[in-house]
Amino acid sequence: MLAGVFLAVRYVLDRLSGPRSRAEELLKLRRRLIDADGPGVASRAEKGLALCLRELRRELATKLGSVHACARCVRPPSTNWQGGECCSAETRDLFNDHELAALRLAGTTLARLKPARGAHRGCAFRGASGCSLEVEDRPSVCVGYACRELLIELSRRGDGTTIARLQDELQAVFQRFVAERTTRMQKVLYGELEAGLLGHAGRRTRAK
Repeated sequence: MLAGVFLAVRYVLDRLSGPRSRAEELLKLRRRLIDADGPGVASRAEKGLALCLRELRRELATKLGSVHACARCVRPPSTNWQGGECCSAETRDLFNDHELAALRLAGTTLARLKPARGAHRGCAFRGASGCSLEVEDRPSVCVGYACRELLIELSRRGDGTTIARLQDELQAVFQRFVAERTTRMQKVLYGELEAGLLGHAGRRTRAK
């Protein structure tokens, strides 16, 4: 009930402060976050991996610091915005079900999904000065991605190897999270199918 009220209020506020397209994307995303597996459903291993991902995103963002490649990479080229082609992706593609589940388990709440303001170009959190989200609330794919131009800058800066190691670790932990989550969901599905088949067989036996 409270979540429904929050969603309705936030949608109205988002419509008043920005375009309809962003408000609708945010409404869908918030609904999906509510439906994502929480601590009472996910396994202890999933929760631990989600928290590890959160810390790795923070560490990686700190190591990256201020970079020039991202501010220069702008799509479309006529837009005087920080953040480039990777930030122009669709919100639903960046925040897939696995990313959302990891974020929720690590503490991301509806209130923390604060949208950007102004024109809506790409992700709902992409604004004229960059991402409107704190780094711990961003998908791992956003924090860990590095285009060719960024890799060249990091190499010239001298810390490309250290950052590449963190990127690899982030990706590996995320893949472990996906595997744990997928295995649990498959077990639940198989259990439900088995229970359904046994129940059907029992009803047929009693009917005879």
